[in-house]
Amino acid sequence: MSADQFSQLSLEETMVTTRAEAAKASRKGTPPQQLDQDSPLPSVEPVSPVSPTPSLVISTNNLSYNVSSFDANHRQRVKRGLQDSGIRMKYCTTYVDDEDPNIQTQYFFINDDVQVTMGGKLRRPRCSCGANENGVACKHIYWVGDHVVSTIPDIVKDQPLQPSTDGSTFQHVRPADVLRKKGLEDVADDLDWIYEDEDVPEDQDDIKETVISMLSVFEPQEALPDEFRCPESPLTSERSKKYQELAKLFTEYATKDPGLFLQMQDIIDPNFQSRVFFEKIENRITQTFHALDEYIKHGPTDASVDALRFDLPTTAKKLIRLVKAIGNFIEQQDEDDPDFKSIAIRSAAALIRILDLVTDRNVDAYESITWGMRPGSPSENNLHYALIGNPTTGTSFVLNVLHLLPHGDVIRNHWATLQSIEDKLVQHDAPIDYLNTFRQVIHDNRKRAASEDRGGQVKRPAS
Repeated sequence: MSADQFSQLSLEETMVTTRAEAAKASRKGTPPQQLDQDSPLPSVEPVSPVSPTPSLVISTNNLSYNVSSFDANHRQRVKRGLQDSGIRMKYCTTYVDDEDPNIQTQYFFINDDVQVTMGGKLRRPRCSCGANENGVACKHIYWVGDHVVSTIPDIVKDQPLQPSTDGSTFQHVRPADVLRKKGLEDVADDLDWIYEDEDVPEDQDDIKETVISMLSVFEPQEALPDEFRCPESPLTSERSKKYQELAKLFTEYATKDPGLFLQMQDIIDPNFQSRVFFEKIENRITQTFHALDEYIKHGPTDASVDALRFDLPTTAKKLIRLVKAIGNFIEQQDEDDPDFKSIAIRSAAALIRILDLVTDRNVDAYESITWGMRPGSPSENNLHYALIGNPTTGTSFVLNVLHLLPHGDVIRNHWATLQSIEDKLVQHDAPIDYLNTFRQVIHDNRKRAASEDRGGQVKRPAS
């Protein structure tokens, strides 16, 4: 904001500029406690005896303020607000009036559960601390106002500013006007404050779920969000147990402090969460198939403590859980979010990779083993049969999640692999219901993708 814009902001017409005029005004004027609650208070108080607080106060933002016209108590109040480094902004937000979008009220949430409100229909700031009686500004109002004014590029720092009694003006500048013209989001960015542009979940359980999902990205054993939320393994490492305790502590604090919650969201943003999630998924796919190969090669015995070895039924269960985890992650996303397309593409890539690897395993996995008895049931020795080919299960493995995705770009990105999978399904005599579902998901959605290219409207299939 330029100095020219603020030069048009005038001082209160009733403002006095000398001590003589202040004394005269004090004899004629109305005491602050009798003023109308919606009218800004004048910027002076009656001349008082000598105060132990200096008449010139320099704020933590290096702005000078002339408080010579204030009494001793008010000088001390201003000094505490302008020089108190213990006041901390949790977060701030803007409320836009439903009937008139031009009416915007700014809310500042400060530590100790204090809330300062400016702008909108208010003619002077208000604070919930209890020291803002009769419209006389408290230290929190001066603290917020000083910070807002400090963001003006051309603010004069070598000349003292005259603050008003109610904190609505700082010399010729009204903080509410700065917020209206510059915008609270930009002001917050200048001050490194947390600006809330979305509602903080009101339900504590929702906050806990969100925080746990965020913290799961750093889990030492690469746990997925659902696994971290409900740890089930008695073999959980000491590091993971300690991290779970730390996550619980963070969750408790974030539930009580929306500012901390918003800061965590800024650091562990959704894009970062999704990238880590799919990195874990891809690693887990590789580990799962490798663990099956290790089991087939060496059997269940003579394995080191850290060696992963899964028999075929366990592998099938692990893959089903991975597909379910991807589905849960998709359902938690907002389709209107700009990052949803990237999430859809990465989801499809993981799902199609799993399906491709499973269709490659339509064999008796234990046919050549020498370390033990070969399981005779195809549900226990054939991964393709266990997940796809068994006609009694009626499974729609992978397809039940793949059909949730918008296929405009997804299908094109994997079309060659999908054609190969279809050929293998036909070759392996996959159940007709599974094959028909596969073709419906793939070919029908390929037509929809072409419709998107022509500008047609595509409706997402019902899940």
